[in-house]
Amino acid sequence: MQVVVPVKSFNNAKKRLASVLTALQRSELMQHMLDDVLSAIAATPDVEAVTVVTSDSEVARWVGNFTPRITTPLRVFDPGLAPVNIVAEAGLCHAYSSAAADLISRGASTMLLLPADIPLVTKAELQSFLAVHTNPGVSIAAAGSDGGTNALLVSPPNIIAPAFGVNSCQRHGELAREHGLQPVVLNTSGLNLDIDTVADMRTLLAAGRECATLRYLLASGIADELEKSAEDGPLQDTKHQQSGLHNQTNRHVG
Repeated sequence: MQVVVPVKSFNNAKKRLASVLTALQRSELMQHMLDDVLSAIAATPDVEAVTVVTSDSEVARWVGNFTPRITTPLRVFDPGLAPVNIVAEAGLCHAYSSAAADLISRGASTMLLLPADIPLVTKAELQSFLAVHTNPGVSIAAAGSDGGTNALLVSPPNIIAPAFGVNSCQRHGELAREHGLQPVVLNTSGLNLDIDTVADMRTLLAAGRECATLRYLLASGIADELEKSAEDGPLQDTKHQQSGLHNQTNRHVG
């Protein structure tokens, strides 16, 4: 299994948190989340190699410094400019399609796309995800809050076109059925929680699961600020609290 992790940039990361975190804090948060995601991937025995898809030179340098920490082959792939560079989803779809074409040219039969902002993902969850997957097939992990896609496992890598964005989990499932495939949807705490808002950071802190991102939030003082703001009143936020999906594991088909 080949794993693809798209990373747009550190400097412009997590703009939805700009009202509560500085640009430097958002950059550092993104780096620690990427650390957690790559570490979980590298710990998973079925992973043959990891590709970080980015056109950002700072991200590429960071990956180069991270590479000696793991034994799993790790490389950077530059997909070039997206044809439509207006919304984030267009860039993500371009990264997916470009990486899929590149991996197919290298003989890959299965590709797992993971975002860089799911710091609670674990080796066990990735193994469970692979265990329910078929070849050919489409397996999906939904974002717990907006019905987006937090993981997409496909065999072959170009079996469906990407449709990232709100409710993309449903759209990816529909695309699979159009190809005569029954999609598998896996819901687990680590795969469901992507960090976009204050509510998400509080959910991560409440989980108390050891990870680089948790250590950063505690050491940087961000966790203390969130606790203080909870006492004084909610910080500005634009996303509802994560649903109960991230508190349980619930596999269903179709």
